[in-house]
Amino acid sequence: MGFVKMPTEEDWKSVLKYSERVRQISYNENTNNVAASIFAVLEDSRPRSYFLPHLVELNWKAETPAGLARCSLFLNPELRAVNLEIGTKFPQLDTFLADLSNRTKLTSFSFISPTSLPDSFTELLGRQVALEKVVLVAPGALAPGVGRWIASLPQLKTLRLDLTGRSVIAVEGFFDELRLRSGDSTPSSVMSTDSGVFSEDEIDFSLIRKSALRLTGDLSSKGSFAQMRKLHLTGDVSNIAVFVKHLTSPLTQLDLVIEDPPDRADWHDLSAMICEKFGDSLQSLRVTATGSSRFMDLVRATSRAEPASGRLSLDCFTYLPHLTRLDIDLPESVIFTNADVECIAKACTNLEVLKLCPLARFPSATGAPKITLVTVAYLISSCRNLHTLATVVDAKGGSADILNSRRASSKSLLRLHVGHSWIDDPLHVAILLSHLAPHLETLKWFQEKNRPGFIEANARNWQRVSELLPHLQGIRLLERQFASDMTQALRPETFEKSVDAVIKTVDRGVHVFPRMRNNSVQVSTTYMSQVVQAQPNYASALVDATPSTAEASIEAITILVNREVDAAPAKPVDAHPSDIITRSVQALLTPSTFARAPSRRSYSPLFFLPSILGLFSLAYKLFIFYPLSLPSRILHMAAARIRWKYKEPPKQVPSTPSAEPTVDSDIPLETLVVEDVFDSTCDNEREDPDVKVSQPEVVETWIPKWKEQTRNNNTATRHSDWMQRTLTSPSYNFIMSDNKKQEKDFTLEVDTLLPEAAVAVKSGKLQEALDKIFAFEKQTRNAADLNSTTRLVKAAIEHCYEARDFNLLNSTITLLSKKHGQLKSAVQAIVELSMGWLDKIKQAHGMEKWLELVETLRGVTEGKIFLETPRARVTLLLAHYHEGLSTAATSTPAAQKESLQTASDLLSDLQVETYSSMDRREKTEFILEQMRLLIAVARQKDAEHGKDGKDALGGGEAEWVKVRVGGRKVNEEFLKEKDNEDLKLKYYDLMIQHALHQNNYLDVAKYYYKVWETPSIKDDTEDKGKAALEHIVYYVVLAPHNNEQSDMLHHLFVDPALTKLELHYNLVKCFTTRELMRWPGIETIYGEFLRKTPVFSSEKRWEDLHTRVIEHNIRVVAQYYTRITLTRLTSLLDLTLPETEETLARLVVSGTIWARIDRPAGIVSFRSKRSAEDVMNDWSSDMQKLLGLVEKTWMGMNAAQAAQSRVVKVSS
Repeated sequence: MGFVKMPTEEDWKSVLKYSERVRQISYNENTNNVAASIFAVLEDSRPRSYFLPHLVELNWKAETPAGLARCSLFLNPELRAVNLEIGTKFPQLDTFLADLSNRTKLTSFSFISPTSLPDSFTELLGRQVALEKVVLVAPGALAPGVGRWIASLPQLKTLRLDLTGRSVIAVEGFFDELRLRSGDSTPSSVMSTDSGVFSEDEIDFSLIRKSALRLTGDLSSKGSFAQMRKLHLTGDVSNIAVFVKHLTSPLTQLDLVIEDPPDRADWHDLSAMICEKFGDSLQSLRVTATGSSRFMDLVRATSRAEPASGRLSLDCFTYLPHLTRLDIDLPESVIFTNADVECIAKACTNLEVLKLCPLARFPSATGAPKITLVTVAYLISSCRNLHTLATVVDAKGGSADILNSRRASSKSLLRLHVGHSWIDDPLHVAILLSHLAPHLETLKWFQEKNRPGFIEANARNWQRVSELLPHLQGIRLLERQFASDMTQALRPETFEKSVDAVIKTVDRGVHVFPRMRNNSVQVSTTYMSQVVQAQPNYASALVDATPSTAEASIEAITILVNREVDAAPAKPVDAHPSDIITRSVQALLTPSTFARAPSRRSYSPLFFLPSILGLFSLAYKLFIFYPLSLPSRILHMAAARIRWKYKEPPKQVPSTPSAEPTVDSDIPLETLVVEDVFDSTCDNEREDPDVKVSQPEVVETWIPKWKEQTRNNNTATRHSDWMQRTLTSPSYNFIMSDNKKQEKDFTLEVDTLLPEAAVAVKSGKLQEALDKIFAFEKQTRNAADLNSTTRLVKAAIEHCYEARDFNLLNSTITLLSKKHGQLKSAVQAIVELSMGWLDKIKQAHGMEKWLELVETLRGVTEGKIFLETPRARVTLLLAHYHEGLSTAATSTPAAQKESLQTASDLLSDLQVETYSSMDRREKTEFILEQMRLLIAVARQKDAEHGKDGKDALGGGEAEWVKVRVGGRKVNEEFLKEKDNEDLKLKYYDLMIQHALHQNNYLDVAKYYYKVWETPSIKDDTEDKGKAALEHIVYYVVLAPHNNEQSDMLHHLFVDPALTKLELHYNLVKCFTTRELMRWPGIETIYGEFLRKTPVFSSEKRWEDLHTRVIEHNIRVVAQYYTRITLTRLTSLLDLTLPETEETLARLVVSGTIWARIDRPAGIVSFRSKRSAEDVMNDWSSDMQKLLGLVEKTWMGMNAAQAAQSRVVKVSS
């Protein structure tokens, strides 16, 4: 990372704004993440000395002097922690440390380097007197001067030193100069300035004074490391013991990194010293191994070294009452006995966390671990606060004494890590653990099969324990709860006894002398003068006295009344002129005239005739002015503002004039219906209830007929363009609005209107009743009265249904649902009420009326999220109808195919998995129906193309892919619930059909296994359960070999349920055993039975079984042979030479085996050539093992020589 350009002042502003929040920086020169040139640019262009003013911690790793010099850029007075890790050859280290000491005041300093500390190290850091943590891992860290400097730090709390490779004399030298200044043992340390040099005649009172002060508690600790609480030492146990011997501070945390295995005598000395010196203060003790000691553990991980067999005795831990954490993690000393655990239980009664080499491995060659669960029970009873335990045990069942002892049960133990523990009887171990730890939350063990020392039987038994333990814990806690309740319920037994109640009296006298004490108190009066400023406070306030005004408006709607007068002439006259007048009047008297006048011009519907002049004026307007000037303008205006719906006019039958004259025109009045187009612009207006707009009985769609009229007019481009603009205009789209706040309650008015409408319907005036309901429905809708609107729309469609006028019913449903601003709940009520009539209409009035209502409901619910569930249910009914047509005997094959495809497409268009209002079970049923219809369509298409399988060109492959996608939408966890077993069986039946189409035998076996796990199937061991298990066996042996197939085959082989099927058990055993299977023998033993089953009745599957047997035989040959002739391999496989080569080549390409064929020599090789790297790796591993043996031998010889020398000294 580097700069693209030099940073400017603006760039520094952004950096400085962020730099205020930086608290820590880490840098590693080896990673090369930051270019070296960046530091020079920062040094030259920084606007201030410390551009990271609040930096607290600096972690710096450098390999070159230049890399260390860059660290000076970040030194500032607020820096508190510096962690340095440097390489070799740093000549300017003294200069850097001096600069660091002068510019900072640290509380933590860490120095890790293979370079020796400078000679003037202590003088350079002499100013850092506030250090609380010091880490020195470098040669020279044990120098006497360094020890003196560290001991002089008054606030030192944490110290880390590396004693690796140092002699005992070097460790002792660390404390050589401590006595000169610390005052630990010289007389001057006890409130005296004596030099400590006494003459023979002087009496030394310093020890007497020191003892007296210690008894009274007034002796202040001025010894070395008085404030130190945490110590981290690395090295040999003997060196650590020497170092600890000189400490007197009450340590609370001790971390030891030792050479493993340690010398037994040195370990005992160190253990006893820890208990003696830190028994009253130590809270945490952690013992781990050095890197060199862990090398053998790394070699052991490659299975080339012997298992660890070292013993680490804990007998010397005698007194650690405050210890809460003991963690021992060593790669060699991993053997602990029951006596060790008992010592820990006695010495550490407040222990909370105990880890005793949980990663230790105990293969069969070394035997079982020594610690048992009985010892763990004793540990739990002694350490009542223990909540985490990690150790390797030999788990066996408990005795009756332990199971009956409540003392052995712990409420605090929550986590147990057993590692590679041995176990034989999982049931009894689970029972014992439920008693020892009834509240256990976590049980861990190792399951890695590639770990050396891993025993699969133990891992499998621990898995069984983890499955049983929660149930046994629940039973155990329930039993104890019942026992405690019964104990509380039992009343104590009482007995009547007589007691001698004679009172014994004793007279005693006490000689009392009162003590008198005189106390005098000297009291002097203290005077104080105070001055209070009493200046009054003034406050000014302004009051807004502007009078409030309100504007009110009153809506004054003029009530218009239409009256009709019979003006038919008595004698017939020529109708031609009147036709012109009629058309003009008809164009004027549109329904919009009655509903609402246009906003630009107001026309009075009633003309008064005050005089003869008015009559002439009216005649002039009717016969001359209106026919010439107004019709074109009125028609144009009506076409622009009103959408007309047109239907074919009925044939006119000549009749005599009646009281209501019939108007004949090109566009009959009955066929014009005014849409409510003014609702969006005139929401504040209210419709006059006295004005009624006639509604047609049949409302037909006008768009298709309009298109039909203009379809053949290729030159009338204006019509097509205008139609396109009209269809895409915003006013054409109906938008369902959200519910708004209710403005008025029309409950009383609706209560009055509904009975009147019902009476009108009974009297045969259905249209009049609907008009009343529609007029009042608009008022309730605009006022957002949900209850009243719902009652009105339901009453309207109920009247249409009761009148059995299904055309009017469909048009009413469409009209009401598409009203502007229609309430969602009202539309939902319409749809739900209409759906309830579908079955009755289908039974009583035929399929045609049923289809019309279904299509109406689908049109109403289309595009509305709040109606997605009703739409899905209606679509399902329609899909079932089309599916029924596909199976009808009267239908042609083409019609049957089209009907089935239509049914599948209808359901596939529904994305029910995204519906939030639909129940999960109903969603699953819909998805399963989609899958079922897709499979039916796919099979039909595959049959037409004459091919089956995923390689077919065309056919139903697209449907099979959709089936797979649909199967992934189903939640298999939901199917595991008991109430959904029927859905589970249906789902896996469909998935089995899909997998069989793809010839994916392993998936078929897994699906049958899921079916077999169903409780209702598994319990039926004689019928359904047996059949499911048989199919699992068939398809798992038919599946090609891979890791998953092999794992499933072996798990099936050890299942107890398979032993009841002897023939199938033997067939699985043949495939799990590393032995050759001769195909003629397989045909003889299993052929007669298997060929009768539906699975192997197909020749393809029988050939697949033959192929699997051959592949198994080749794998067996590859394991036992490195080279084999083709002739011998052909005879073993019972194949011809070309078949053998083809099968062998297929297995090599799939990666199952490695093989090469030498055709001229006729030899097959199953072992690949080893590379130079592999040979060198094996040689290196062997050499490491040899060196390890040599090192162990050398250490054993040294130990023997040391023991012999001790014997010689004792004897001498």
